[in-house]
Amino acid sequence: MIIRHHSPLVLVCAATCVLAAPLWGGSGTGEGKAPAAESVAGAAPAAVPNLLTGENVSLGGVLFPHFQFNAVYGGSSSERGHELGAGHHDPVADGWTVQGFEFGLSARVTEYFEAFGTYHGYWENEDPNEYDGAFEEWFGKIKNLPGGLEVRGGRYLNRFGFHNSTHLHGWDWMDNYLMNGRFLGDDGQYSIGGEITWSLPTPWTSVVSVSVGEAQVEAHEEHEAEEEEGHEEPLYEGEGALFARTLTTANWTNLWNLNDFHQFRGGFSGAWGDNAWGRTTRVYGAHVQYEWRQHGLEPGGAYLRWRTEAMVRDFEALSGHLPGEDEHGDEHGDEHGDEHGDEHGDEHGDEHGDEHGDEHGDESHPGSLDDWGFYSSVSYGHPVGAGILEGSLRFDYVSGLGEAGLAGRRRISPGVTWYANAQRTFFVRGQYNHDRFDGSGSEDSVWLGFGFNWGGSEVR
Repeated sequence: MIIRHHSPLVLVCAATCVLAAPLWGGSGTGEGKAPAAESVAGAAPAAVPNLLTGENVSLGGVLFPHFQFNAVYGGSSSERGHELGAGHHDPVADGWTVQGFEFGLSARVTEYFEAFGTYHGYWENEDPNEYDGAFEEWFGKIKNLPGGLEVRGGRYLNRFGFHNSTHLHGWDWMDNYLMNGRFLGDDGQYSIGGEITWSLPTPWTSVVSVSVGEAQVEAHEEHEAEEEEGHEEPLYEGEGALFARTLTTANWTNLWNLNDFHQFRGGFSGAWGDNAWGRTTRVYGAHVQYEWRQHGLEPGGAYLRWRTEAMVRDFEALSGHLPGEDEHGDEHGDEHGDEHGDEHGDEHGDEHGDEHGDEHGDESHPGSLDDWGFYSSVSYGHPVGAGILEGSLRFDYVSGLGEAGLAGRRRISPGVTWYANAQRTFFVRGQYNHDRFDGSGSEDSVWLGFGFNWGGSEVR
């Protein structure tokens, strides 16, 4: 799942990176909550700890623990397995899915230095349902530097749009967005490296962050099901487009308060780096959000949030199997080499003969491809007793790319979530997905999720 062989201590000392500056946003711990609430940069913890929610519970006022748990029960008409999911922890099989439990620790050492680390464990949601786990993030951060600068270094989720930098326990949905899973990887886009953030001197809140590091990502093999069903093997392997080596990302987010009750957030993101072929992949994104809050800047009350993100990806590819797949390549070469050699030559002639030969021969030919996707979601929350009842609707879309075995797909998802308190320590979520895959019909899934979030805000 995740790269484990790097030494956190060595890499943290060797790299530096940014924390986004505070931005006000939605209530609770979900994705609608802005970075200000996620990171509390420079904010002093309250004196009184809350043992029920974990807020302000600490060791010596320096180490702040966190614990989260997420599980889903339900079923789907689909037999696609992991192809149905857009993320590594998405529920895809009937019955229980233990999406994960996380143990995290935030260190607020001084007003200038903070650190964060978290371990994530889970059980595979398909047979043989094996356990796996890893340290997802570990980084140190220097803040309150002159000129509105912050730097951090280590292993971190890249700041790219709204969703990528959010951990599973902070998601508004029980599964990943389609375009995020395809363009940024099953577990989100991580880097081991350094990042710097600058709060621009503007009348509104405007934050720019730039990261340079080594990409950490796992491929989502969307095309395998097509091969198993007897379809012709794609010319290019779609997962090869994911970032695999040096990665540079940039994120610019702005926040405007029209007044105390209406807020807008928006900006642009970009990522450029090497892919699995040793060639180049580029992803460009735009993100925008409108939020209304009944009590304005004060906590509590009803709220409405409408969020949209879009991404465009273009990448350079090589035909044939990915580097490092010698065994896979030899197996396919032995299995298909003689059988398809003459057939492809006769059927496709000079135009495709060399290309298909690349898949099982010694040469590979380059290609340039592009795809795109977006999601849009709207949520309305209203206080119910001590808790919050939230209704949501989401639409996802990713374009098809037949040459890389990536099917076009659209999904609509209504959902209802009950949060037990304003801190969202415990929640129950019901969600329905209707998926339509280009050329292969539709699938329906119903999920009931449970989550437990203990601890105050994390260092971000």
